[in-house]
Amino acid sequence: MTVDQLANADLSYAPPYAPAMDNILTAANVLQNKLDGLFKGVSAEDLRAEQKAGRDLFLLDTRSPDEHKQVRLAGATLIPLGALRQRTADVPKDKPIVCFCKISLRGYEAALILKHAGFQDVRVLDGGIVMWPYDLEK
Repeated sequence: MTVDQLANADLSYAPPYAPAMDNILTAANVLQNKLDGLFKGVSAEDLRAEQKAGRDLFLLDTRSPDEHKQVRLAGATLIPLGALRQRTADVPKDKPIVCFCKISLRGYEAALILKHAGFQDVRVLDGGIVMWPYDLEK
């Protein structure tokens, strides 16, 4: 099966056995968007390597303040997704931006908002903060 075929598969929905938003279909849609150039992702490993190499990045945490208080990436700036359109001036246009949230769904939405606002180098942290295998601030 191709990614396009899988993304359009009609999988059965049965609450005891399968969720309405099937994980396989969601993964296929993410891959389809990447292959179509709709967004760029970055793995935790690649992001960590960029940080260690001293690359000046803007990490944009789009979670809620309560989520941010519990755990966060060092050096990330919190701008909740709902406030981003009003706060794009707080995001630098001269740095690469990496958007994320818990699983990066809101990070993806933030990347779309920023791209439509004229930001060029915008990526999404694959899997969000839950897939970050390194130390987090608490």
